Amino acid sequence: MAERVTIQQIADALGLSRNTVSKALNNHPQIPDTTKEKVVQKATEMKYKNFHSLRIGNIALLARGDINAISFYSETIKGMETRLRAEGFNLILSLVSQEDIKSRRLPANIHSSNVDGIVCIEIFDKSYIQTVLNTNIPTVFIDFIPDTVFTSHKYDIILIENEYPSFTLTEGLIKRGHQHIGFIGDYNHCRSFYERWLGFDRALRNSGAAPGSPYSITLPDNNPYLHVEWMANQLKQLPSLPTAFVCANDDIGIAAIRALKEMNYRIPSDIEITGFDDIANAEIIDPPLTTVHTYPYDLGTRVVDALLVRIEQPERNNETIYLETIIIKRGSTK
Repeated sequence: MAERVTIQQIADALGLSRNTVSKALNNHPQIPDTTKEKVVQKATEMKYKNFHSLRIGNIALLARGDINAISFYSETIKGMETRLRAEGFNLILSLVSQEDIKSRRLPANIHSSNVDGIVCIEIFDKSYIQTVLNTNIPTVFIDFIPDTVFTSHKYDIILIENEYPSFTLTEGLIKRGHQHIGFIGDYNHCRSFYERWLGFDRALRNSGAAPGSPYSITLPDNNPYLHVEWMANQLKQLPSLPTAFVCANDDIGIAAIRALKEMNYRIPSDIEITGFDDIANAEIIDPPLTTVHTYPYDLGTRVVDALLVRIEQPERNNETIYLETIIIKRGSTK
């Protein structure tokens, strides 16, 4: 009987410490991706017990074809790739156009004969989601549409916590004396935006304000929210400007800051602004944007965990999983 390979033997072969190898095999975030790759490769070569029996499988990442969606989720995709590689799976990026979505056309490589599971990013069309689920391939969604559950199918949804931080940000503005607060963003765009609006609305209701807000911009998402000129025109059409805006994400918040500055308003002296997601530009905009950090790499690894369970237990009850977020206070609020 062949001698069992140990973690120490892998460490000796790579010139690493046993602790480093152990953390790499367990996908610890402190270990660089390059080190993880070396450790996983060596463990596979040496037929380490947790790797020798792994088959190579394929996971399809189904995403909208615009570069913004891929760029935003780059850290999430990196987390997915690292976790899947450790489990013996390849990640196959499959992009779909708006025409594909309208015609309900799946990429040619998505078929049960060559794909073990699907992860959907930025897929918010009800009919297209139905098409994906009809393949009967185990599927996990990152975010989802706001108002529909497909009860006849087995799938999982992974989200970050949205409602509570949005409620907390809005409540903080109210406690600082703001009586006129608006929300910017189409809350019907996706479930995350809807939950962020719910948090905003709940904070207003708790303060005794009437439902809704006359200071909000919530036009459909096909409007150019990120264009500064368009944003300025929308702000000018409001009956009056509020003293604070809660924005559905950072890109919208940054566009609002730039538009208001062009209109000669001072941020945060005249109007306070909050965003969501903590993208890189949120920290370098002037003033830096108060926002909500979402741990995108951890989101990627957690998505894979959920999908692997779904693959092993395809009839398991549907799950909706929320991951922790944290508020980051910066100069766009007082």
